[in-house]
Amino acid sequence: SILRRWKRNWFVLYLDGSLVYYHDETQRDMDGRIHIKYSCRDVRIGRECKDVQPPEGRSRECLLTVVLRDGSKTTLCAESQDDAVAWKMAVLEAKSTPVRLRAPEQGH
Repeated sequence: SILRRWKRNWFVLYLDGSLVYYHDETQRDMDGRIHIKYSCRDVRIGRECKDVQPPEGRSRECLLTVVLRDGSKTTLCAESQDDAVAWKMAVLEAKSTPVRLRAPEQGH
C-alpha cells in the first residue's frame, strides 16, 4: 500500500560497525544509520533479494538486502554486481569483528 521509490544515497561503513547513509557524498546530511554489529541478522545479494525490483536499468545482481533482527529490511542497489559482493563481505566482516577500544598510552 506504500509506494516505495529508489532514492540515491551515499553509504559509509565505519569501523565501529555503523552503516550510515547520507544525502550525498559531502556527508553533511545524514539520512539514517544501521548498527550492523548489533542489528544485522543476515545479508543477501542478487537473486536472494526476491521481493524487490531493482531500479530501472539495473540488474537484480546489484541488489543487497540487510535483514535486521527486528524483521525489517533495508535494500540497496550497488553500482555493479562486484560492488554488491564487496559490500556484502564488508558488512559481514563488520558484523563479526569485535570492536576493540584501545587504552590510552601510558607515559614513561
